[in-house]
Amino acid sequence: MKPTIIGWREWCRLPELSHNPMLAKIDSGAWSNTIHAEEIEIIEGFPESIVKFRLENEQSWIERPLHRWRKVRPTSGQQVLRPTFLSTIEIAGHDHPRVEIALADRSKMKHRIILGRNFLRIGYIINPNRQCIHTMIRTKNRIIISNDE
Repeated sequence: MKPTIIGWREWCRLPELSHNPMLAKIDSGAWSNTIHAEEIEIIEGFPESIVKFRLENEQSWIERPLHRWRKVRPTSGQQVLRPTFLSTIEIAGHDHPRVEIALADRSKMKHRIILGRNFLRIGYIINPNRQCIHTMIRTKNRIIISNDE
């Protein structure tokens, strides 16, 4: 696949979580993807545990299977564990199923979602002089990218 050029921030959607597009910061300095969540709870279960949370300004709870706990080193420098789940990300006319996303309180941050270099390496080049190159209007000719390795 030919790489897609994106700006330092772009509109994306997580259709399994919300119908509203989100302005994501494209962060090549971060390894993983993170979304702002409130009231994060883990419901232990068998055969799988569930992560329960709310997105900002959303009234309803979201429940997703807990994918794993990821070690993250935020800007504070202290390593922390964050719960992750798998979801589809729509960006720049591409649909990416089963993308790992960590949950964190990003209420003090300008961007509620960041996309890190582990995601970007599957076919994106960042133009730091541009932002919002791609529209969030869905087109019929979308490309579905498999994340199977």
